[in-house]
Amino acid sequence: MKRYLSMLGNYLLYLTVIILVIFLYNIVLDPVLGWGQFGKGKNIPIQVFMVLVITIALSAIVYAIKYRLLKQTPVSFWRLSSFSPISSSSSVHMITIGLAFTLLNAASMKLLLYYNITTFNDFTEEYFASVPFVYIILSSVLTTALELILFIGIMFNEARKHVHVFWSILVIALIIAALQPGGIAMQLLGVALGFIYGSIYVRLSSIWSVMLIGIVFNISLFGMKRIGWLDSMENMSGFTLILLTAVMGLYLIFSTLWYWRKPKAGY
Repeated sequence: MKRYLSMLGNYLLYLTVIILVIFLYNIVLDPVLGWGQFGKGKNIPIQVFMVLVITIALSAIVYAIKYRLLKQTPVSFWRLSSFSPISSSSSVHMITIGLAFTLLNAASMKLLLYYNITTFNDFTEEYFASVPFVYIILSSVLTTALELILFIGIMFNEARKHVHVFWSILVIALIIAALQPGGIAMQLLGVALGFIYGSIYVRLSSIWSVMLIGIVFNISLFGMKRIGWLDSMENMSGFTLILLTAVMGLYLIFSTLWYWRKPKAGY
């Protein structure tokens, strides 16, 4: 029981840092910048980037204080995420997983729209319209990388020590989901994405693997929006959207299980 309480305590520690930074953004930076509360209004990708940079910087301070109080010598904070290289075959597989999640995301969004559930689609439209497209592409690379360093490289790595890895993956998946805007549908997809990230990261032991998935996912989704493919999916029948969702979902499940069954890479 003590080990699981330690896991939850580690998650709570860094989650508190995230909440504190968002709170400070809303009461200090927003009145100055006038962009709107975090996750709403103008320049959403830039808001997220700023919050992530400040959160990681504060997390480094919290990390140092924590281990000083525990009188332990930890792994260097900047090496915690593990930036070891991955193979070419794994890189290609990460790209296909990212593209599959894009199609799952897009099909789910338009399927919900088909049934007049607009929250997911509305947030995507708001996000896309909040800044020029070049900023969205930069955000898809930089912000995604920072998110994964924070959630997987820092929070997950700190929490998974001495417990069965399934439980630490489950909790980080729920945290990722809880922080997703766009309604319950996006949060459910956040749970799925959290399980994919956690399972693959554990086996490949490199943050590059999950970064590649996340970056490909974001660039391809907003690229589809830019060239009109995402909007054109509204013309698909409900059956086609369900079929596409099911096929992509099965590919992601089998890919995740395949990595889950692989021997763990050195950490």
